[in-house]
Amino acid sequence: MTLSKNILVAAIGLMFIPFTACKKLLDQAPINSAYAEVFWKNQQDAEQGAAGAYALVRKALTSNTEYNQNMSHFAYGSLAAFEFQDYDQYDVASLVKGGDGFNSADFIGSYLEKYQDWTPYYKVITQANIMLHFIPQIPDGQFTSAPAPTRNRYLGEAHFLRAFAYFYMVRLWGDVPLIMSYDPDPAHAQNIPRVSEKIVLDSVINDLKAAVTLLPWDLASVNDKAVRATKGAAYGLLAHAYMWRNFLNKGANTADLTNAIAAIDAVEQSGKYILLPATDYHKVFHGKSAEGVFEINMQAQYSEQQIGMGFYYSTLKRPYLDKESKLDAPNQDLINSIYEEEDLRLKYFFSSLDASNQFDVTICKFAGLNGENIVRNQQSAEGSVDANMIIMRYADLLLLRAEAYADLGNTGAALKDLNFVRARANASTLLAEDYGDKKVLQEEVLLERTRELYAEGQRWYDLVRTGFLTNPDLNGFLTFPQDRYDAEGWKWPVARALFTSNNVLTQNKFWLGKVR
Repeated sequence: MTLSKNILVAAIGLMFIPFTACKKLLDQAPINSAYAEVFWKNQQDAEQGAAGAYALVRKALTSNTEYNQNMSHFAYGSLAAFEFQDYDQYDVASLVKGGDGFNSADFIGSYLEKYQDWTPYYKVITQANIMLHFIPQIPDGQFTSAPAPTRNRYLGEAHFLRAFAYFYMVRLWGDVPLIMSYDPDPAHAQNIPRVSEKIVLDSVINDLKAAVTLLPWDLASVNDKAVRATKGAAYGLLAHAYMWRNFLNKGANTADLTNAIAAIDAVEQSGKYILLPATDYHKVFHGKSAEGVFEINMQAQYSEQQIGMGFYYSTLKRPYLDKESKLDAPNQDLINSIYEEEDLRLKYFFSSLDASNQFDVTICKFAGLNGENIVRNQQSAEGSVDANMIIMRYADLLLLRAEAYADLGNTGAALKDLNFVRARANASTLLAEDYGDKKVLQEEVLLERTRELYAEGQRWYDLVRTGFLTNPDLNGFLTFPQDRYDAEGWKWPVARALFTSNNVLTQNKFWLGKVR
């Protein structure tokens, strides 16, 4: 599916279901796009439109695998970054340590092509554009709550979700087609060329500035905490966008670093977020905690938790789930090289670290050390993991600020953020006298982000952004040549299927002749 009528129809077809019924929403068949012209009449319509947008984000991040392993987010951010050493499933095995797919720079056949398709993200963008076009036209009298702030919240969500989709794509593919308005004529969505990633990222930042202005800090329902956009989520994503733009500009202007710091300062000063104690890590990953900034909802009550071949499910076996085997194992060599013995994250994130067989090592952070997030029901007698997909949390933002401070050479401020996060985990205090070398401090920030955010889909982007992707001592013992990095070979290829209906589409230069 390309930028065409199918995307428009599919996006609109997701608008007509109550927000809470996310599972049912994802199963709906599309309806005729012409209905959009008569749909947007009241607040309920706006709410259902927002429901469709969030559902499309969820679908984009939990799809794209042969056996519905619900892992595209993790495949991009964690598997490719060698946070796992084995994966007993052919279509993703090549991404992990010992594999020969993405990191070999030679795609043979179609077993990874599903990850090269940006169509799911354009469905999100189409839905956001529809919201931004029609919600301003809803009369004030058709809102059941205060019209101005309610309308602004929906518009802020649309700006945020459009920015989220484009930011995700920029980090994976670089240049992408840029569509910033609703067009009822699907024919206009064909043969749209790719636009410079810097231009796309500028649009992301502008959308997020709008979202910051329009969104509230708090939502009326506690059930929406972290799973719907807020001012805090917009500031957090804005900080990430500034850091990525600083990377694209090769640090030529420190303004993006200071802007990222300012955005995270706003999150901190709001007083809305805290670090939960280490004993409550399972609550962080269950979701909607005081540490959560933005998450993808996985509600057990709607059978949305990752069952069957879900990513969390695939990382576990007994005693967590009633099954004899699992499909993957975290990279034991990486774990042993980055954590101190007294670091509580070893206890709360992993089990069986002393196993003689590395494949017996288990990542238990999502299930909870004692299985606090395991549920058993009719959908999964073996058990399943009732945990949200964490996109941003407070610890992530504090460590991102530490990275910005380190890049600016502000050792004291960087260490303050690093030590604040490390203190929760009972890790040793880092001393300024040991970090007189700026590069050593930058390396420490990267390692701390890996320790704290292990398997949360962040590490690949951290390695790319910092330039440490080519350093085997920091990247999980991956061989990634400097010349490939310099040629932007860290970007994903564009799916071959997308070229059939877009005559002006171009392949990323590094992948020319390598995708067969």
